[in-house]
Amino acid sequence: MKLFLKTMSCVVLAALLAFVSGWLLLNRPSEGVTNGVWTTDPTTGSSRAGLYHRARVAKIGIWALDSSEVVYFSAAKDSDGNPLRHDGTYKITGNDPDTRWWSVTAYNDDHFIPNPLNRYSYSKTTVEREADGSWVIMLSPKKQEKNWLPSGDQQGALVVSLRNYNPSRTMIDSPGKVELPKLVKERNQ
Repeated sequence: MKLFLKTMSCVVLAALLAFVSGWLLLNRPSEGVTNGVWTTDPTTGSSRAGLYHRARVAKIGIWALDSSEVVYFSAAKDSDGNPLRHDGTYKITGNDPDTRWWSVTAYNDDHFIPNPLNRYSYSKTTVEREADGSWVIMLSPKKQEKNWLPSGDQQGALVVSLRNYNPSRTMIDSPGKVELPKLVKERNQ
């Protein structure tokens, strides 16, 4: 009977350790390339991605394509290094990235943010541009004049995703060096 109890204790402990270590590995941030507030992992969607990175990607539900098709960037912090908050107002400014098509989307804990406009993103073909061709997207819980991306009044992580479809060779090879949009918290709200 003692042998059985010792064996069962070891099995339960091993299962618990396996569960905890797996959970920690799946929930840690991806390692990758940083460019300003944006991060990317060039192995996303490819056979080069490690087991845990593929599992993290599957967990959030994207069907990732290889970087030759799409380069995914995400931002969870503003230009001051502070976590993005649903009650903050942020200005995302930029020019078209060196890609055939792009989109900027805001997420709450890996889900679209519910809003009465059913507006979840802006893209190269839907953003209203400035006179010089640049664009400004306002991420805010409060209605903004143009290019308003609602951040809602949610709890949880606020993350902005920048998808670059058919990216340039430079974006694929050197994602840390390409020009990307700025993401700055507005001071006067």
